[in-house]
Amino acid sequence: MAHRFAIAVDWNDYGRPVGSVPSLDDCVATGRDMEEMLDKLEEEVRMRLGSLGESGDVDIEFVGYDIWTI
Repeated sequence: MAHRFAIAVDWNDYGRPVGSVPSLDDCVATGRDMEEMLDKLEEEVRMRLGSLGESGDVDIEFVGYDIWTI
C-alpha cells in the first residue's frame, strides 16, 4: 500500500529548502538542496508512520507541492 502526501516547501534564512507534511504535524526536514531535503523528509514520514503503528517498509509518494518563494 502506498501512502501519498502533499508537502509544503519554503526556504529558511540560510537559503536552504525546508519541507513539511501538513497532514502529519511533526514532519519537517531541512536540506542543503531539494533532493537532500526530500530524502530527509521521507525518513521523517517513515518514523511518524511507525509511531502510528504502520510498517516501516511502506511506499511513500510525495504527490503535490506547495512552494513558497520569498
